[in-house]
Amino acid sequence: MQLIDSFELQIINDLMELRSMSEWLKKMCGNLAVPESVVKDLDLCANEAVANIILYAYGDHEQHQIQISLERMKDQELSLTIQDDGNPFDPFKAILPESYDKIGNIQIGGMGIQLMRSLANECKYCRLNGKNIISLGFQLCQIPSTSDQSENSPLLNCSNY
Repeated sequence: MQLIDSFELQIINDLMELRSMSEWLKKMCGNLAVPESVVKDLDLCANEAVANIILYAYGDHEQHQIQISLERMKDQELSLTIQDDGNPFDPFKAILPESYDKIGNIQIGGMGIQLMRSLANECKYCRLNGKNIISLGFQLCQIPSTSDQSENSPLLNCSNY
């Protein structure tokens, strides 16, 4: 994969930063001519991941930096990478809640990870140099429907590096 363009944003662990992150993502995606449907999925995934980092990753009340990178690859892929220095947590190994047959049986929590898995074409996590690194890949061109893909397709891979 050859890199076409790359952008970076650094925010602090404050929920008020989510709005500026979304505005930045939308502006960068506009510069890259990313389809609106991909921008929506990307923004939703970014907000879910960063909100969870802000709310749950830190055991203190200190200010922490969260690094967000957006990269456009030549092969029509967009990559969102989020780095934080919070407690180690691999969201893609987390046990997801069971499906629910009634609205009254729904429990709070865990659905954001499921959302990221379903919207991103590729989900990766690693812990490197004391940082959690989440990478989400999004295809910018049409891909075959899921019925045309095998379970082992790299586009459906949500695993570790």
